[in-house]
Amino acid sequence: MSLLKAVTPEEAKKGVWVSIPNPSARRVAKALTQSGRRVHHSTVARWRAQDWRPVAHSLHPLDAARQALDMAAGVLTGDPLARVEILSRKDGSQQELEGLSDRELLRESSREMLIAVRLVSHVLPSQLPHLMATKTMETATLLNALNAGLRAAADGLEKFHHLPGQAGHAVNDQQ
Repeated sequence: MSLLKAVTPEEAKKGVWVSIPNPSARRVAKALTQSGRRVHHSTVARWRAQDWRPVAHSLHPLDAARQALDMAAGVLTGDPLARVEILSRKDGSQQELEGLSDRELLRESSREMLIAVRLVSHVLPSQLPHLMATKTMETATLLNALNAGLRAAADGLEKFHHLPGQAGHAVNDQQ
């Protein structure tokens, strides 16, 4: 589910690197981030070190954060295949999402991420003392995934507010 196009090495090189005087990975990342296309300077540095090789496939930040949270949630359930959905008994309908605009889908994806973070955050406190004593690294991974999920959801909601409303969808977007 690619909602907003992620930055590519080609865009970083041709769009920014060659157009600014005395370019650096930090300056390129800052310029892209300022334009609403968040990328970390170490990512730009890695792309440059790899001679701006194209990325095979990159996930949208919300997708990547959800994937990280799903993988890290196994520490709470003891099941490496368990995903965040196991913490909730609520089923979602893919067919509902197909009719949504990009703006609505971004809002919905951000909300789903916040719900997933909330589900994990609800279960975590009761298990935290045991997890910290027995699975410190796994717990750290889970906490990092929670942080990434919150950041991705916040970024998604911010972008949602900056995307223009679409006719017929404006009322639903403001609910």
